[in-house]
Amino acid sequence: MRTAMITSLLLLSLALCAVGCGQKAAHQPARPAARRPSIPLPEWAPKNPSPEFLRAWKALKPAPLEQLRAYAHGDKAGEAQMMKSLRFWPATYEFFGTLSDEQIGKFRAEKELRIRPRDLTERQRAALEAWFAAFREAEKGGDPETYDYQIMLYKMGAKEDLSNVRVGFVANGGHAVHIAFWITVPGGKEEGPICTWFAEL
Repeated sequence: MRTAMITSLLLLSLALCAVGCGQKAAHQPARPAARRPSIPLPEWAPKNPSPEFLRAWKALKPAPLEQLRAYAHGDKAGEAQMMKSLRFWPATYEFFGTLSDEQIGKFRAEKELRIRPRDLTERQRAALEAWFAAFREAEKGGDPETYDYQIMLYKMGAKEDLSNVRVGFVANGGHAVHIAFWITVPGGKEEGPICTWFAEL
């Protein structure tokens, strides 16, 4: 397993689905819009946050922006690049908010959660795809080698259907929460976790 966590690749743009033939879900009644929350939200939060976002917001602590800026070491261009992370943080919260109570409990207890793509619920698959799209949009116009997270995974050995990938979350150091991917490459070797930081426990 790579000890570098590959965080520098994907975390901040230098650094920083699952698909499958799932059964068609039964028709669900329209969900009422979430009420405007009374709890304070950061500037990067959606103006009308979904229930999934609010659920994740209650379970996690916001990542300190000062830490993002610190990675730039005073370089304004580098800071601007790193602050692009804020554009896909809402989608990351949305994905986390689709986890079941059992999955969140497991993550809190073990500081790691891995899910096979075929085991993702329909809502979780949609949230993951939305996260990939949000990452691409945030990184548009940037480094062509890193702007598309899925392509980066493919280059690291992920199959197109992500069948050899596990997706989930990891609390690096027990508190820094990342969306994470693990890839099993030929020979059985595991690459990862490939991480993107977005919150704290």
